[in-house]
Amino acid sequence: MDRTKGNRVLYLDAARFFAILLVAFNHAVNRTWDNFNGVKEEFYRISTASTVLKAVISVISRVGVPLFLMITGVLILNRRFATKEEFGRFFKHNWLPLLGATELWFFLGFWFLVFVNPYNRLLENAGWGGTLWALLKTLLFVDQVRFDSMWYLPMILSIYLLLPILAVFLYRSPAAKVILLPLAGVFLCDMLIPELNAFLPLFGGREITFFLYDMNFLSPYLIYVFAGWWIGNGGLRKLPDAAVVSGALLSCLLCCMLQFFLYSVSDHLLSYMSPGILVCAVFLFECLRRFADRPGKLSRPMSTVSRAAFALYVLHVFFVSALNWYGDFGQWPHPLRLCFLWLAPLAASALVIAALSKIPFCRKLLFLIK
Repeated sequence: MDRTKGNRVLYLDAARFFAILLVAFNHAVNRTWDNFNGVKEEFYRISTASTVLKAVISVISRVGVPLFLMITGVLILNRRFATKEEFGRFFKHNWLPLLGATELWFFLGFWFLVFVNPYNRLLENAGWGGTLWALLKTLLFVDQVRFDSMWYLPMILSIYLLLPILAVFLYRSPAAKVILLPLAGVFLCDMLIPELNAFLPLFGGREITFFLYDMNFLSPYLIYVFAGWWIGNGGLRKLPDAAVVSGALLSCLLCCMLQFFLYSVSDHLLSYMSPGILVCAVFLFECLRRFADRPGKLSRPMSTVSRAAFALYVLHVFFVSALNWYGDFGQWPHPLRLCFLWLAPLAASALVIAALSKIPFCRKLLFLIK
């Protein structure tokens, strides 16, 4: 099941392939419909079929980020970090290149927002001095002027700093399972209670106020990282194939139905912190682990996309944002607008990557293609 081709693990390439497609899908659906403001009003303004499509794509596309985090769990938490040299290699070859690429993209994104975003008035209001000060703060991760869709970069940089320590704890501690306690606290704080609080007022209940804040535990995204590590090491291997596929389909269906209901009564969107999305991601990742070697000839293009996943992620944000700012899609049918905002930015990004990846600096430091 965990077959390799060269030094590539097929199911991880497949997971990264689907992850980047789903992340781009998520950015497209959020620009096709209202998913954050005026959600309930839109529910009564558009057709039922359009809302069903919106709910399905919103749920499915949410699994993209969890897949990326699960891949991280497989690749990093399986390292032993038994020597100082292993720690040094990790920070030299993994964390520092990611930090450098993040800074480069934040620099490029800052000026893109200043000069291309029609709603940005930073230069006009703050002048060159204030603008350069804002750039410095952005690069220092303070009061950033950046794309909202690039929130993932500082998050994963922070997690990367912690993972080697957690990996050592997993393999060298006599009580490694103790890590489940803070993870359970994160699940309670960031997944279960917020989800309950979205429903309790709908049925006349009072929201739960919980004072063991998530900041006292660990990042909630670590739940996905550890879930990926657990699945990659055969955590679900005893389940028959039919149960895994059924679990993926059923959990996705229930989340879609739940999201459709939520659209009618509130502005609540099932997020990465939703237990339902967690279950969907777990079963989907296990499906990919088991069946990734089935596509045959598709393994090569999936591997190509997988290598360029980081570059596709950051580049397509520029294109989808520009299209959203300047495109006139008011009269387009929702499905057509969705597909265009999904595929056009990815295609444009792929062309840029194909042209610039021949330059060693772009390939290694900007695009992180390995």
